[in-house]
Amino acid sequence: MAPSAEIVVVRAAGPRFAARRAKLLARSASRGTKRSADVSDDAAPSTKRRKSSGLAPGTVTDDADKLPWHEVDRSEGAGIGGFDEKGGLLMLEEVDDVDVFYDEEAGGSKVAKFRIGKNAVDVVAVTSKVDQKSKKTKGKTAALAVAAPSSQPAEQPFDEYLLPEWQPFALKNQIKRSLHKLGFAKPTEIQKRALPFALQGRDIIGVAETGSGKTLAYGLPIINYLLAKYSGIPPPEKRTLSALILAPTRELALQVGEHLRAVVQGFDPALAKNEDEDDEKTPLGVPIISIGAIVGGMSNLKQKRVIDRGMDIMIATPGRLWDLLSEDASLAHQVRSIHFLVLDEADRMIETGHFEELHNILGLTRRTSDAEAIDEASSVAFQKAGIAVTEGQGSLSDDMQTFVFSATLSKDLQHNLKRRRRAPPRKKGQKPPSTLDELLERLDFRDEEPEIIDLTPEQGVSHTLQEAKLECVSEEKDLFLYYFLLRYPGRSLVFVSAIDGIRRIVPMLELLGLKVYPLHSQLQQKQRLKNLERFKAVPDGILIATDVAARGLDIPAVEHVIHYQIPRTADTYIHRSGRTARAEKPGFSLLLCSPNEKRVQQALLQKLGRAVDPPELPIDHGVIEKLKERLALAKKIDDAMHKIKKANHEKNWLQDTADALEIELDSDLEEDQPDRQYQKTAAQIASYKAELRALLSERVVARGIVARYITSGPQPVADDLMASSFNDKFVGITRSTATADVANQPSKARKERK
Repeated sequence: MAPSAEIVVVRAAGPRFAARRAKLLARSASRGTKRSADVSDDAAPSTKRRKSSGLAPGTVTDDADKLPWHEVDRSEGAGIGGFDEKGGLLMLEEVDDVDVFYDEEAGGSKVAKFRIGKNAVDVVAVTSKVDQKSKKTKGKTAALAVAAPSSQPAEQPFDEYLLPEWQPFALKNQIKRSLHKLGFAKPTEIQKRALPFALQGRDIIGVAETGSGKTLAYGLPIINYLLAKYSGIPPPEKRTLSALILAPTRELALQVGEHLRAVVQGFDPALAKNEDEDDEKTPLGVPIISIGAIVGGMSNLKQKRVIDRGMDIMIATPGRLWDLLSEDASLAHQVRSIHFLVLDEADRMIETGHFEELHNILGLTRRTSDAEAIDEASSVAFQKAGIAVTEGQGSLSDDMQTFVFSATLSKDLQHNLKRRRRAPPRKKGQKPPSTLDELLERLDFRDEEPEIIDLTPEQGVSHTLQEAKLECVSEEKDLFLYYFLLRYPGRSLVFVSAIDGIRRIVPMLELLGLKVYPLHSQLQQKQRLKNLERFKAVPDGILIATDVAARGLDIPAVEHVIHYQIPRTADTYIHRSGRTARAEKPGFSLLLCSPNEKRVQQALLQKLGRAVDPPELPIDHGVIEKLKERLALAKKIDDAMHKIKKANHEKNWLQDTADALEIELDSDLEEDQPDRQYQKTAAQIASYKAELRALLSERVVARGIVARYITSGPQPVADDLMASSFNDKFVGITRSTATADVANQPSKARKERK
């Protein structure tokens, strides 16, 4: 016999739902039960209970309908509210203190029977009395419960042994539980060093290699503060800004938002939604922590709506934020009252000279007591923008924390910040800060001595990064780039110095059958994000980018970084190379160096403190010669297609101009000579493409290989084919990594000398 138990029955829809519904409603009316589906929207939920079945304690029955059932109240937050209105759920009933046992009948079949206990009858009587007592106040209480947002759930205990490495940090259990879900078993070195000071309210300047976890180093203290702020109270629908995170590029700002949302989603189901949506109220409720990104290239109206609703954490690019500050005086007041200010990739903020807005925004974070809070030049800028802040005014927050993080920060600047040297106020007409030193010295750190954490590697790049160079003439850079991408398949990021280079390289590589995507500042924001997502989704994807992608972007599993042109500064080289070898994973960085770039290369190595050149990447020149024909055909096709596009553009421009002026073109201009030339060029392109397809369909055979006889010849390949260790693009070349080939190169050279 089963022990006494509570039985729950869910009355659900069936194939003959309409007929059964009428029957059930009639039966419930006879029992005095009112279905919640029959209650009008403005009425309070039903509190009536089913009348006693009349069965005495100890009675045995095999009819479940004769048991003393009582209806269970359901709220919208129970996950089934509103389902009954759609015809799927009638009611939820339960019964207490009923024994379930089975009687064996003739023939061996078993029948379930129920024995009613004393408490089963008592529950009906008690609930009936309680319902009569609370009938007057029930409707009002239910209405208030629906109207008020649910408060943040009480902090649940967390088993510290699941994350022993995180135990020393005074983080909320919700955060630790989320870190465990995300698989962050231990903090990175920058997180280990920064979190104790950040959680104590200290200002921090962090310098660490790219991919070291700087985002969570400043993000976790902010989330921890907000959880404490909203502890035990309902999260407000209208938020006031608590943290401002400034990033130099749109992509980095959106990426920071994704990383912080991932942590918050671990304990806040209201944020479990599509990444491109705002953190607004969802069917799951108001989010505990609201995060928003304010960047250029996105809908202006949508971002204004996000600001009007309010947010706890704002990630913004300086340009777009300054534009919105000039249209919203209340936003400027919120920036003056923030609790956290973060500069991510701070050195990039002043690199291109487009961040005068940043200087003005920082003026809002300097304390009112500081006579230089708003200097004369910024005061004029505020006046033009319509922001009601005058010279000498500034931040209203005396306990604001400032976090400055970057992969590069000079030793001299660190020393100057320790000495608290102040830059003079900027006068009217004077240019904004031109160096990182001047910019950071204008920050109003609340600490007398901000904590500086310098984890810069000795060589400036990760110790898991293998560097190499490949010397070639400028005209052959395309050839060696194509060879590298075929020889070492994997997710590769190619950096060029100008957008024109991207427009030339991308069509050529596409014609050669490679999956290549462009990324530069002249692309629309949606297209840039789309190309990034495609690149992340393709294991052998190739991203051709300008330095817009060199800062802060966390693209998973980038195996190779190729510098098509040598960067002009050591910082740019460090940030470019930092797209690979992230989070202690191996990576490879290749410099394509032409003779006229030799001087730039030597200057770069000197700035990096290198005494010797990086090792040379070994090349199979027999394969290189066979790739030249493919590349020459691809360039011919690209040039011919470019001529057609140019001719069509000129023809369309002439016709559009004539239509705008309402004139007719001379018949001499409309002769069919261009059409015949077009047809000739199109036929030539088709011929070139057919020839290129034939070449691409064949594997490139390395020197010394006899393709017909794989078990004989100077270099038999049968063993490699059997072991599946061959490169699928070449015959006679085993599959390997660029890192391994560079590392093993000295031993190969010794063999050749012997």
